[in-house]
Amino acid sequence: MKKISLITLCFVLLFGFASLAYAELPANRIALGVQLGATVSQVRNVFGVPDRTTKEQMKSEAYGDFVETTMIYGNNSIVVKFYDENVWRIESNSNNGWATPDGVTVGMPLQGMYDRLGKEDIKSPAENGEMLYWYNHDTKSQENRGNLYVFVKGGRVSRIVIAYQ
Repeated sequence: MKKISLITLCFVLLFGFASLAYAELPANRIALGVQLGATVSQVRNVFGVPDRTTKEQMKSEAYGDFVETTMIYGNNSIVVKFYDENVWRIESNSNNGWATPDGVTVGMPLQGMYDRLGKEDIKSPAENGEMLYWYNHDTKSQENRGNLYVFVKGGRVSRIVIAYQ
């Protein structure tokens, strides 16, 4: 009887902790106007002609040498970065009307973010007095579609970043 109780307790604890696992998001919930991997033409179809475009030669141990193109919209309101010809990072830096598929926008209260996304995978202090709320991609799908990083300052979303790790 004692052995059965111990096995039952272990089973309950194991699956109880599993239910507290990370709030991994499926790929269709990790976007900001476009998804990571989008092409230059897809970005222009969504955001229009950028106010400014820059190109910079990058050196990376992981990815080798490449040219990073950055498209900047509305005085850094939206910043889209490309690895070669595909988006690898999207930033929303102001309350500009752009939202994640779940409706998270810059300027919304922290509780509104939690209501839409649930508990974060990682929470840690960031620069400029911000707190980072990191939502991982769905690792079960074996497809890395990037992560969602929400920065909060003063109880409100201050910026949103969609990027590969």
